[in-house]
Amino acid sequence: MSKWTAKLTVTNTTDQDLKLVYKYVNARNAIVSFPTNIPAKSKAAYEVITPHGEAAGPEFKISLVAQGTDTQRSLGSFDFHVDIPYWSPKNTLNYHCNRDLLCQVIPGMIYDRDQNYNGEVIISALEITDMVNKKVLNEKVQANSFNEF
Repeated sequence: MSKWTAKLTVTNTTDQDLKLVYKYVNARNAIVSFPTNIPAKSKAAYEVITPHGEAAGPEFKISLVAQGTDTQRSLGSFDFHVDIPYWSPKNTLNYHCNRDLLCQVIPGMIYDRDQNYNGEVIISALEITDMVNKKVLNEKVQANSFNEF
């Protein structure tokens, strides 16, 4: 069995740093990259692999919180969970944003041409500023869940 990779690239378009406050990585996975902070207006990648020969797929969870200041409250937080089980064709990608953060998720291809699991998902943390759009966007974001990608 070949190596499987799962990668999440987070683009922080806000004016606040994003801090990793919770992480879970499957015990059979190896961490390639797992930053604890994503500065404002930058991006970073979370990447885990399942080594060659392991009978497990990549799985990890993160919770990121926007870091407010003395004069500006935190924009909010988001949670993200990737699970690519070895034993099942059902891959899951779940996320949730709250308060003034919008998660814009672009699922990537999971299978490469050799039918190995290798994929990247790109997520952008955006600030919601328009009061009319805020309610609509929050409802859409909270309802979003990709059960298979």
